[in-house]
Amino acid sequence: MQDEWWYSIGDARKGPVSIDVLRAMLLEGKVVQSTLVWKEGQANWASLSELPDLQQVVRAVPPELPKPTAREHLIALPLAGPWRRFFARLVDLWIIALPTAFLVAFVLSRLSLEFGLWIQRPGSDYVFGWLLLPLVLLAEAAIFAIFGNTPGKALLGVRVTTVGAQRPTATQYLQRQLGVYWFGLGTGFPLVSLFTMARQHGHLKSGGHARYDEGNFNVKAPKLGVIRALSAVAVVAALFFVNAALQQMSNASDRSYYGGTTWLNQVTGRSVAVPSGWIHQEQANDEKQPIHIFSGPDYGVIVVFAKDEVQPTLDLERYLNAWVTAVQGNMRLSLPGVPTKVGAREAVTITGTMSDDRTQRVHATLVKKGRQVWRVVILSNSGKEPASEQPMRLQALLLESID
Repeated sequence: MQDEWWYSIGDARKGPVSIDVLRAMLLEGKVVQSTLVWKEGQANWASLSELPDLQQVVRAVPPELPKPTAREHLIALPLAGPWRRFFARLVDLWIIALPTAFLVAFVLSRLSLEFGLWIQRPGSDYVFGWLLLPLVLLAEAAIFAIFGNTPGKALLGVRVTTVGAQRPTATQYLQRQLGVYWFGLGTGFPLVSLFTMARQHGHLKSGGHARYDEGNFNVKAPKLGVIRALSAVAVVAALFFVNAALQQMSNASDRSYYGGTTWLNQVTGRSVAVPSGWIHQEQANDEKQPIHIFSGPDYGVIVVFAKDEVQPTLDLERYLNAWVTAVQGNMRLSLPGVPTKVGAREAVTITGTMSDDRTQRVHATLVKKGRQVWRVVILSNSGKEPASEQPMRLQALLLESID
């Protein structure tokens, strides 16, 4: 028994085993140098490495293999396949392009009524997307420079490195984006992009590199695990649903634009047939009251239809003066207004310009009906006449709905 050893695994006592068995267990990693051991004749348990009798056993065990560095890990990764790269690129474009497009369109619409009307014209969204693509790729390069990867590539485990297995600098990645824009996406132009993507797919399928990576970059990825694959499917499905919903809204707007639509005044319950050439949106003002906006891209105008609740004793002239004062930050309107009639009802018209652009003219008609004052405000693009035939025809239809 003096040549046999006991050893501990956690709080459990194991053994006894011979020194040859102990050596084999050390080589297999079942025990380590800090494992407590004991044999007959010892006063206390001691770690395996502390006992002179076991130094031969310890010296027989080679040290642990060094762990690979991050760079060595990247070198060992296989090249990413074409479809994995395609979906990573698709997710990046969708995630970055959607908020970028909304932000740019919102800002430019605020700065330019002409742009705000143009972007609503059917087909303009395709042109806008094509023009926006370089900005989207630039935004992607900025995300890569800040975080070291992009959302789509991180989701699918794709890594872009230099041929020396280093993270590309911001300048290097931006140069790669220029190659992606030209050789990979064909500037985003329909049919051309299909040809360029098919060509790059062929290079990757044959085990080569994409034209914009060759000699400069490697695109690698580990084996796609189940959780990562399911996550990618869920994200792509969600983004596809969002894009489908947006496309549905766009198609409905296009149908209304070309074929006209029936609009319901929810206050009076009266419907009117809005002719073609108009796009309707319902929004809310600062007081959370609904306002209806009819954009006429072909006519260069926007028609805003809204109402206010007033005291029955408040006459139209006093309301007009108060309203002109309230909107003077946005519009400069010339008092007094011109009294007129809409059917048998008291009405007034007033003209002016936008405060920040005197070339944008304003024509407003106000009609009083009991406790309600209805307003039709026509805002023209630069150089356009707001009170032209088509806007005035729409005004007449909208005012018919108040009875």
